[in-house]
Amino acid sequence: MLSPSFRLKLSLWNVLILSLVLVAGGGIWHAGLSRSLARQLDEELLRIVLEQDVLREGLRAAEEIDCVFVDRFARRFSLGELYQVVDDQGVRYCGVEDGQVLLPPLEAWMLKAVRSEGPMLSRVEPAGEPALRQLVVPLGRRADRRLFFQAAKDLRRVEEPLRELRGLMLLYSPVALILVATCGWLLAGRALAPVKCITHAMRKITAENLHRRLPANKAEDEITRLAESFNAMLARLDESFRKIRQFSSDASHELRTPLTILRGETEVALRWAKKPVEFRKTLESSMEEIDRMGRIIEDLLTLANSEAGARSLVIKPFSLSDLLQALYLQANALGEAKKITTSLKLDVAEEIRLLGDELRLRQLFLNLIANAVKYTPSGGSIEISLAMQDGEARVSVRDTGIGIAKEHLPHIFDRFYRVDKARNREDGGTGLGLAIVKSLAEAHGGRVEVSSAPGEGTEFRVFLPAQGPG
Repeated sequence: MLSPSFRLKLSLWNVLILSLVLVAGGGIWHAGLSRSLARQLDEELLRIVLEQDVLREGLRAAEEIDCVFVDRFARRFSLGELYQVVDDQGVRYCGVEDGQVLLPPLEAWMLKAVRSEGPMLSRVEPAGEPALRQLVVPLGRRADRRLFFQAAKDLRRVEEPLRELRGLMLLYSPVALILVATCGWLLAGRALAPVKCITHAMRKITAENLHRRLPANKAEDEITRLAESFNAMLARLDESFRKIRQFSSDASHELRTPLTILRGETEVALRWAKKPVEFRKTLESSMEEIDRMGRIIEDLLTLANSEAGARSLVIKPFSLSDLLQALYLQANALGEAKKITTSLKLDVAEEIRLLGDELRLRQLFLNLIANAVKYTPSGGSIEISLAMQDGEARVSVRDTGIGIAKEHLPHIFDRFYRVDKARNREDGGTGLGLAIVKSLAEAHGGRVEVSSAPGEGTEFRVFLPAQGPG
């Protein structure tokens, strides 16, 4: 069974919320109006209490009960026929002329309460008649009887407006709900139109066209932020797929040559080699190509893991000063065959300790030193220096080698990029050394800079934060 759409759910939620508002609001309005009308009715009756002395004195002044005076008094308060003067025995003295009893008789408990506590308001419901709001006022004694003035107001004055209010709510609430449901459906459709557009665009995006982006409005709303988040995710996926494709392309490109050499030498050996010495030369050449393939694969995996975030760095405190001194000794050994002079310059007042992966940083600096030795002619020099600059350790490797032309500098950290395209592959290494240097420096939250000029040498500067990767 298909679940309802988000648009339908949104419309139903609007209807439900409006229903709750109408019920709660209607209840509040009904209760407020009921209290207001009841208070107004009571205030009209209580005005009689304020002038009860006028009625009491008027009846006391006459020898007989003057019903005309009572009638004029009742008209002042718009009592209509709902009044009478009675005694404590239930005898009526003044009231409607036709003798029709519209008011219920006063009960004994009520008379007793009025005599002891004064005027009393109460609700009465005569048999077969509408409910009344009744006021009983004591008028004192006359002969041996106690007189009371009984007046009432019809409660239909309160109930009819309330009934009309309930009728209007029952009549117009469904209309309001239908109107809100319709408007909610249309507005939800308009609000969700960008989501529909984004969904349609996403269905067209595959692994082959990750460069495409979702449409995003200029408005800073939730839909725009959602589209921007998806676009950022697509950019990351595109970059990941690009790196995977680049890894596959690089691996196939770089491994093709040694595999071709292996195949060719093996075929030649199988076809023409007769003596063990010839087979041995072939095997030695094959081993060289196998070693080369091993280095290429290892370097490619290092780069792939680094770019994928799987750097597996072992971050711990170590002495950068001690590391550079050890590398200085290795640089001397590497340059001994070419009579290259190596110097170490520690431009710091104390031992420099960093947070980082000492093994990976050793690999980084060895790559730079190996390049410096490789491209520095015999009798040249290499200088390794250390300094602190704005909370960063700066390690420089400077040589007096052949240098790099300005147009090549932006590309030297690219994979398999070679300044001299005609250089022998054996002399040029795997072409991944500087790419690994840049990747390891960035993995530690640092960066690499280079300056060079043909015939004047090259300087690589590695900047590493003292607090380790952020």
